[in-house]
Amino acid sequence: MEDILKHVTQLLFSMLSQIKIVRCLCSKVIKKICCSFLFQFFLFPAEAPPLIKEEKEIFLTKPNHIAIIMDGNGRWGQAKYGNRSAGHIHAKKAVKEVIQECLVQGIPYLTMYAFSTENWGRPKLEIDEIFRIITDGVCENLPSFLENNIHFQVIGDLQGIPEECCNALNKCIEATKHNTKLHLTAAINYGGQMEAVTASKAIAKDFLHDALHEFQKQFSHALSFKNFIQFLDSYHPKVSLEGYPKYLYTHSLPPVDLIIRTGGRKRLSNFLLWQSAYAEIYFMDLLWPNFRKNHLIEALLFFQQQCRTFGAA
Repeated sequence: MEDILKHVTQLLFSMLSQIKIVRCLCSKVIKKICCSFLFQFFLFPAEAPPLIKEEKEIFLTKPNHIAIIMDGNGRWGQAKYGNRSAGHIHAKKAVKEVIQECLVQGIPYLTMYAFSTENWGRPKLEIDEIFRIITDGVCENLPSFLENNIHFQVIGDLQGIPEECCNALNKCIEATKHNTKLHLTAAINYGGQMEAVTASKAIAKDFLHDALHEFQKQFSHALSFKNFIQFLDSYHPKVSLEGYPKYLYTHSLPPVDLIIRTGGRKRLSNFLLWQSAYAEIYFMDLLWPNFRKNHLIEALLFFQQQCRTFGAA
């Protein structure tokens, strides 16, 4: 009996010892795996996914011209600080990140909606703060624009904005006019419908000038104004789909390929209506001050997944 108990006791001790060794080995393996994971996580952080994810050529191109509706500044400031203007102040970081990433990705044209013709309906205090921020932002970024070969321009009616802001914008436009790497356009006091009206006025003016010139070539100067009116009935203006864009504010810019709108609202809000006829539109729920370069990467990936047939299929 004693021999049996002794044998059982030895067997139990042996089993416990083996269990202890296994637990020790498991513990070491788990620790090694965790340490390896943490090492990779901290020393090699996850990078943004590559832009080219498909082998099909249609997904290999980047947009030539990106336009951004920077919506949500006021709501962000109101929610975080109880002050809409705070959102406009914090929006500057998002603007800088987008410009920097466009330089990295080789996007040649970027247009940003800074102030619309409809924004004049906001409280005066907020409007004044917006133009102060635009003025300060242009002055702060001018050295960077020069260093990074950024060409800056403005579309919209500069006649209607504060003089100090207008002067700062004109200074930046003049200083960067020969730059070529990134064509950065700020839409200020801009509205697509007003742009169309302005273009129509210019077309009408050119039409009358050309008609009068043609009338004088064909007929004697002695003819009356009544004869000129009769001539106009048969004179056709030279307006075409190809020629119309030269009358727009954006006459030096290519059509928009990709529109990005933050803020959760799904509309164009009177922005680049003609230029965006076949633009891909990427709506985002996040408010503009939260926008970072990884969000631009998301939009670029979205763009590369679109099959752009321009109505041909």
